[in-house]
Amino acid sequence: MISLLRSLLAAITGRPQAQPAGADEVLALARRHRLSPLLSLADLSGWDAPLAATLRRDRLLTVARHLQLAQVAEECAEALTVAAVPVVLLKGLAYNMTIYDEAGVRPTSDVDLLVPDAARRTAFETLDRLGFEPRAAAPGFDDADYHEVAWTRNGVEVDLHLLLAPLARCQIDYRDLWGSTRDATLGRARVATLHPRHAAIFHALHMAIDHFDVPAIYLLDLSRLLPSAAEHEQAEALARAWGCWRPFATAGVLTAAFLPDWDGAPRASPVAAFSARVVGAYGSLERVPRPEQLVRKLMHFDTRPDAVRYLAVQARRNVREIYERRVRRRSPRQRLALER
Repeated sequence: MISLLRSLLAAITGRPQAQPAGADEVLALARRHRLSPLLSLADLSGWDAPLAATLRRDRLLTVARHLQLAQVAEECAEALTVAAVPVVLLKGLAYNMTIYDEAGVRPTSDVDLLVPDAARRTAFETLDRLGFEPRAAAPGFDDADYHEVAWTRNGVEVDLHLLLAPLARCQIDYRDLWGSTRDATLGRARVATLHPRHAAIFHALHMAIDHFDVPAIYLLDLSRLLPSAAEHEQAEALARAWGCWRPFATAGVLTAAFLPDWDGAPRASPVAAFSARVVGAYGSLERVPRPEQLVRKLMHFDTRPDAVRYLAVQARRNVREIYERRVRRRSPRQRLALER
């Protein structure tokens, strides 16, 4: 599967490929790695005509889904702006505005918004007024310092981020982050996007949170966020300062391993064991088992005290979550003090 994935990525990045496998196998892998819409724009000369048509259909479906998500994001951003809450658009929808030129080529499944942590309560009340329901997506989601809360309405999920990562995970300079955002518009709404190097660090953290068991579209995202060696070095220096260099390093090594033409690849140096462990296993159809997830998580803290602090916080949250679910049995709405 690794060789097939490499062939699909090569086709996407401008190196024409003969169809590398049967149509069903190509389509299954392309969809798993969220590559089928982008693959529809590649040079598919000699590929099965029905396969090419299916890839184009995937892109049309992505366009339609993006329109729905963009409308929801616009509605939320307008309401938050009225409530004097600044909004940053994150991840998929933001990437479609900033690093992908063609519509419908970068699939995303939800809306990700970042608001200042100090505006947590106002943001909750705003989404509540719009008819969204909070979801108990993770232990501790209702803690006063938790980094994100998931909300749903009519089949659309909004991930409201208050921070880019758990406070115990790293030391992000939020004054720098908010002071470096880029102004943007989404329909009638005023939003912002992260500076590319901040977006790249967040992207790497997100990959690490998912144990690097991520679709290959994430590799293309990183290569576009950091298209040159100079930009990569600047982001790497910042990741070191923020205490999240290891996730950033592995994300870069993994991307370079599958995108050999990436100009922003990290300079040649020995690959650390924590990165090699991920790269060597990437691209199989097997999901990462739980024991390996825990190993990867612990290996991607910059220091041992960071790991110990994070584990202690998570242990407390897990215990409290059991108590909330089994003893108090309060709904997510009740836990966020949103009783109607």
